[in-house]
Amino acid sequence: MFFRVILMMFLLLISADANMYKNVINSYKNKDYQYACNHGKRIFWKINKGSFTAIVGDACARVDNINILGDIIKHLNKNRADRINASYFATLILEKKLIYQFMNDGINLSNLSLPKTQNILSRVFDALVLKKYTLKNKKLKIIDGNYRYILWLSNDKPKKLYIYEYKNNKLIKRHWYR
Repeated sequence: MFFRVILMMFLLLISADANMYKNVINSYKNKDYQYACNHGKRIFWKINKGSFTAIVGDACARVDNINILGDIIKHLNKNRADRINASYFATLILEKKLIYQFMNDGINLSNLSLPKTQNILSRVFDALVLKKYTLKNKKLKIIDGNYRYILWLSNDKPKKLYIYEYKNNKLIKRHWYR
């Protein structure tokens, strides 16, 4: 009897993971990146497929959940596509850390060069490297064509980095990172 209960529980867990896997894939396809990230990061290490892990990582990058990418990178090493995705995620992590350090400690970024991506962290990082910003009221203002980014640090501990993204003077997204 005990063996049957354990077997049933095991089968239910496998079924639940398979169902969540399908939900994460469908959510990603439907551009519900928040769901794909939140649920995918719970099971990506169980699935052991580079493509699924990369989908979860991309979903998390799109919703500014950068911290999980360090764990995801560890699983992306089996083929060329995995390694490309791992490098992209590592770039985002490094850009976030360097922007945070720039905002907290004023480090000089002008001698650094990182791969360019479409992620907001890359656009902001590039502007900081090129010193295309102004400082107003402890907030950095960056203008990049039709886009404008305003960066600042929160007052809590640890401080959070906020980036407000504007297009044609209209707020389109608020980003925050720890």
